[in-house]
Amino acid sequence: MKKAYSNPCIRCGTERIILKTWKEKIYDSTVINTETVCPNRECQKKVNSDNKKQQDKYIALKLRSEQRAIDRRITKDAEKALKKG
Repeated sequence: MKKAYSNPCIRCGTERIILKTWKEKIYDSTVINTETVCPNRECQKKVNSDNKKQQDKYIALKLRSEQRAIDRRITKDAEKALKKG
């Protein structure tokens, strides 16, 4: 029987295997999640490391963006206070 889809590893190209599957209920829908991993442990460690770096980079970028928005609001409020006073 042929698989309906292919899920190769992003680093080595080997077919990934299913680690676990679980269901989540979100409002009125049921979502089935599947976690897959590379069968090569060293390759999977590198993929996890790369994913962690990307996630950390995204979080840092988001925090900087939020801080700039707060700084803009503070500056705007200070300008308004100076105009009133």
